[in-house]
Amino acid sequence: MNILITGGLGYIGGRVANYLKEKKPHTHIFLTTRNRNRKLPQWVERFTILQMNLLNEASIVNCLENKNIDTIIHLAAINEIDSIKNPEMAWEINIKGTYRLLNSAYNIGIKNFIYFSTFHVYGDVLESVITEKTPTRPFHPYAISHRAAEDIVRFFNYYYGINFSIFRLSNGYGCPQDKEVNRWSLLFNDLCKQVVLNRKISLKSSGKQYRDFISLHNIARAVYHFLFVIPDKWKNEVYNLGGNCTMTVLDVAKMISIVYSSMYRTKEIEIDIKADSIDLKNVYQFEYNIKKLKETGFILEDNIIQEIENTIKLCNEFL
Repeated sequence: MNILITGGLGYIGGRVANYLKEKKPHTHIFLTTRNRNRKLPQWVERFTILQMNLLNEASIVNCLENKNIDTIIHLAAINEIDSIKNPEMAWEINIKGTYRLLNSAYNIGIKNFIYFSTFHVYGDVLESVITEKTPTRPFHPYAISHRAAEDIVRFFNYYYGINFSIFRLSNGYGCPQDKEVNRWSLLFNDLCKQVVLNRKISLKSSGKQYRDFISLHNIARAVYHFLFVIPDKWKNEVYNLGGNCTMTVLDVAKMISIVYSSMYRTKEIEIDIKADSIDLKNVYQFEYNIKKLKETGFILEDNIIQEIENTIKLCNEFL
């Protein structure tokens, strides 16, 4: 099998690529990056690296043609921080870029497409259980652009027969494939970084907000499941991809404190919270339901402690 992962050097893409290569070493995996001047980390030596600009269809075609690609895993997107700073760029890359990629894939004859969307497409829901049937009401440019891209994927399936699976990903956490992956603003990574740098955790809120978390390990396993366990059973549908792990921000901080103290035999790390902070969003406990995903035979693995330990170790290596 020949697989192309857009954004394959990123936070999720790197871990997905590495997991697939470890499980299926003879699989040819292409990773794309839009930064042609980026210094490549050592771990990418097992992969073919391509420069792709989703704003330029010729660049996309150059990456796809004459490579016998079976499946595209589409992860390249403007993140939530840059999307709110520059919504127009979010439309260009997350929406139009997805269209250009699918159009080129169709013209070249690539038949399978995995798209990573986000649970943020549901907006501010107040339901206790969020399923794939929960209405989508996105308002953030990041969520809006991903929801529009989902419809583009469906368009190419309905009219041109491209098989797809869409994953609405909750909050991914885990150790980046290398230290140059700039996702240290994410909750788990930020708190691990604080522990290593400051021996202290400072929350910017009361910590009472609930979030669903899924490890990068389980994200990679879900991709493997669809590619190699049920390759002929894709139903061209949307799946919530979460970890059955709804925790408060404060719970996460306490767990990281405990893991750090266990690793280095120190007392538990002090946690500062904004006691007067009023958090109006996501302060209720909810379930990000993944029953539909489990019905395909996928089973989550519990590796939260290992992910925290590896992230702390990586922080210690370069901070």
